[in-house]
Amino acid sequence: MSTKLVAYEYVPLGFEMTIKNTEGRIWNLWYNVQLTDDPESWDSEVKSINRMQKKLEELSVNHRLIRAQMAEFCRVDPLFPQSVEILCKEIGEEHFSNPVKIGCEGRGLLDSLGYHTLESLKEQKIEIFNIYSKSLEKWLEKVQPKSSIDSKVFGFLGKPSDSKVDWVKNLIQTINTNEPSLSSIQYLAEDACKKKSSDFLTKARTNYLGRPFNCLKCGETAKCKCSYSMFIDTSLLCVGTLGENRSMLDEFKRFVEENILVYTLAINSWLEGLTPKNIMPLIAPSYITNDNALKIANGVHSALGEKDEVKTFLAACLLKTLKSNKRWHKTTEIIDSFPEATSWLKKPKNSY
Repeated sequence: MSTKLVAYEYVPLGFEMTIKNTEGRIWNLWYNVQLTDDPESWDSEVKSINRMQKKLEELSVNHRLIRAQMAEFCRVDPLFPQSVEILCKEIGEEHFSNPVKIGCEGRGLLDSLGYHTLESLKEQKIEIFNIYSKSLEKWLEKVQPKSSIDSKVFGFLGKPSDSKVDWVKNLIQTINTNEPSLSSIQYLAEDACKKKSSDFLTKARTNYLGRPFNCLKCGETAKCKCSYSMFIDTSLLCVGTLGENRSMLDEFKRFVEENILVYTLAINSWLEGLTPKNIMPLIAPSYITNDNALKIANGVHSALGEKDEVKTFLAACLLKTLKSNKRWHKTTEIIDSFPEATSWLKKPKNSY
């Protein structure tokens, strides 16, 4: 007997349950937000969203799988922020159509249901390499960045130079093989960072430097399967900032935080029933222009479509997930200066 979802009526709020033969398992859907399995410790926003769920009729299997995928979300996964767009599309269509892995969270719920196999994960990894390769080619050709990965690659590398161009060509050749090894990408990253600073690798291996540089410490032993993209991002930052007065750690955080801000503003405006105008509140954004921010917001609204109670609940779960997925850094970030980005979460939900 394969693993299957337990009948919805027996599942506690904020959790998911599966059964295989006579063995049942329970999965916390809020762990990537709250970092605790104790529902009493969940914050008021999570409890409010759970009360919304309680007033809904039975969620379909598709709704439950979308919510399970959301529980995997990680803001430093190589699919971010495309992962947010995938979830918005699935919420809008109310169909779990793209069972890719969008993070190392979720504690293996979708794995146990058979949605993440070694073959599917291999295919996903190769596709991500292809996406990086295309963006690197665009950087070499000096064309305008269009996608989020383009903005990351262009921003991390900065202005072209002969040494950067030669190195990027070598990286493209490495990741364009059928299935590049993690060790080959790690070697490129380490070689790039040695040029940045003679003691950088020592610091990375003995101290926690934050994402993406922590993967230089764990390497092949990394539990997080997105480590290969972390090595790519690490090498891009080391090569791109060589001889420049830019902080590599700040650049990575800025990319993540700007995207978190724009996507929360977009989802929040859909929940509020507002038209997505002037969606980028930053005066000098580094990775998302005003035009791209508005394009993102329009795309989110279009993907989510017409509101109903179930989609509102799922969008609320996504908004909270994006806001509070701060597992690896306890400091403030850009979104904390813009409470309007998640204002819907603060409003009373008397209608639910």
